[in-house]
Amino acid sequence: MRYVLKDLLIDTETRSVRRDDADIKLPDLSFDALVKLIETAPEPLSIAGFSSAVWHTEHVSDETVAQRITLLRKALGDDTKEPSYIRTVRGSGYAIAGVVERLENQPTPKRFSFPNHRNAIAAASGLIILLLVGALFWSTRNLGSDPATAVASSAPASSITTLITRAKEQLGLHQARETDRAITMLRKALAQDPNSFDARMTLSFALSTKATKFGGGKGEKKEAEALARALISERPESSNAWSALGYTLGSQGRMNESLSAFQYAYQLNPKNAPAVSSAAYVHLIRGELHQALSLEFQARQAGGMSRYAEIQIAQSLELLGHPAASEWYAKAFSLNPGQVVVLSEIARSHLRHGRPNAALKTLAQAQGDDQSAPQLIQLRARANIVLGRIEEAQKLLKTAGWRGHYELAALGAVSGDTKQAEEFFLPSKRADLESDPDPDMRIQLAEVSAALGHEKEAMRLVAQAINLGWRDINWLKQSPFLSSLMASNEGRQLENRIARELDAQRKLVEGTEGLVLAIGGKVHSL
Repeated sequence: MRYVLKDLLIDTETRSVRRDDADIKLPDLSFDALVKLIETAPEPLSIAGFSSAVWHTEHVSDETVAQRITLLRKALGDDTKEPSYIRTVRGSGYAIAGVVERLENQPTPKRFSFPNHRNAIAAASGLIILLLVGALFWSTRNLGSDPATAVASSAPASSITTLITRAKEQLGLHQARETDRAITMLRKALAQDPNSFDARMTLSFALSTKATKFGGGKGEKKEAEALARALISERPESSNAWSALGYTLGSQGRMNESLSAFQYAYQLNPKNAPAVSSAAYVHLIRGELHQALSLEFQARQAGGMSRYAEIQIAQSLELLGHPAASEWYAKAFSLNPGQVVVLSEIARSHLRHGRPNAALKTLAQAQGDDQSAPQLIQLRARANIVLGRIEEAQKLLKTAGWRGHYELAALGAVSGDTKQAEEFFLPSKRADLESDPDPDMRIQLAEVSAALGHEKEAMRLVAQAINLGWRDINWLKQSPFLSSLMASNEGRQLENRIARELDAQRKLVEGTEGLVLAIGGKVHSL
């Protein structure tokens, strides 16, 4: 279908926009947003309309849509004060400014394009990329700093206060055994006073930490959520209680709800820097790198403690190809040497650049029980796969719990044992994926599909991951299961899609002078 909007010719078949015989290059999401606005014209398109029609999810934040409209307007040369193409309809969304003419039955040259897919194949539950959402950016030193939590317990202060204080100290060590000890101490405190607000708050964070970092299960996540919701019911003005809710929702993969909770926590207490940093991480995994970086430096300016801000900044900058990424990785390591989150992200950086031995060296720096953290075991196995040590990789993956299931299934499929791999795609598991917003999980499923020889399905899953925010080109190109597919024509098309989205994010960063200075690089270095 072709549309004419003033001096623009929009062709949905070739996915092109032209003005006076000159192409206007748009990222895929920008093009989809423009077409949906045209199809809806003259009526406005609401935020919910953008969510379902462009992002194919139940909810996308107002900020995300506004950022996309800003990119679209910039590409079209539109003026927000006197719009020629897109106008803001206060309280209703956005609409086309002008009359749209439809040109039907016009022959157009064929061009390969990638539509957004809403439906996907079934997969095991769990969101690996949300491993870090929430209180992984939470400093236990902030617990208790919330004015709304400064209410004395009804039980004697001595024993309960001592237990809670020691539990926070244990959590501050960020290790598996100490986290379990903290949980035990907090349960003892609650046995003495079941109504202790501080003990329940800290327990909610501790349970979510165990679930996300040290292999906890659904029970911990559900208990953490129940505790957080009870705390909010009692004191809805408590910023820390909303942070606790955001953390546990993130651990369950409920990104939109998690983001909303963290944003509200920050509104209640602008000094709650970890809440801002946690919201930034949700933006990062959605591919909204400009927003992620902006929030990170906003959190730093707030003056609070955000333990893993540096590693998030490094991740965003590496995806953007910014030379300051290495400096931020080094800063993250110097501030948190030996920590699971930092080590795993540095190892992933080595793997995406084809350095498996360097990844293994990094992972070997984990201390004590952290050496058995499932995400570290999974990455050690990944490095061994790249090095061709398949038996060693399989042994490791069998001890990594559900985090090792994808690579283990893919390795089995490559060797001819397809049973475990095929179980991921059973019709009975489709419902779990329908509402799952995790791009990383789709990449892992794509690897399993590729190992089964289902190349088209693998590419379809990669395309879906890109729709959901996947922006890591190098990870795909270094994947032991997807590298050959990424070298194909279809793979290069998908790579170009990611490159266009990253270029759009770079332009947003380039246009934010204060952000460029905070990063430590000049505009032209991007």
